[in-house]
Amino acid sequence: MEENKPTPSLRLAGGQLLDARRAALSTQGPGPHRLEQVALVKDIPFINDSKATFLDAALESLAQMPNKVVWIVGDLSTEMDEGYVQDMLKEKVSAMVLFGRVVDGVAPDGMSPVEHLYVTDELRTAVFLANELVRPGESVLFSPACPSGNGFANYEERGAEFKRAVRDL
Repeated sequence: MEENKPTPSLRLAGGQLLDARRAALSTQGPGPHRLEQVALVKDIPFINDSKATFLDAALESLAQMPNKVVWIVGDLSTEMDEGYVQDMLKEKVSAMVLFGRVVDGVAPDGMSPVEHLYVTDELRTAVFLANELVRPGESVLFSPACPSGNGFANYEERGAEFKRAVRDL
């Protein structure tokens, strides 16, 4: 029995989509909700990257960070099992704080190469926890790697909530 393989046109379409996403990322610089430094809290930068609505965008942001981060993320993608993703997370992330939609019955243990993985119900709690976890010389990066949801209409609203929570620290 022959194994199902993507047709050349599907592989090409997927490759073109990936190339288009990479090209779009390369043209985006810092700005509202994209690698936007919200505040320095006790000399720790808090970065709003709410516009990172898919894993590729969040990884691009992680790659640009000059130091380790506490990463506030909205979803644990199955793509995080990829070797290059695992390597980047080990290099760039000291702790991950997962907020919002957690699949019932799925334990976060073993889903990330990062030693410290925490789960919170809401973004505000994630920000407060990240503030407790971050060490001198690190940053807090809010880069959800997922579409809006969890009570947010869009990435702008989600980013605004992140900013409010940071101001309340």
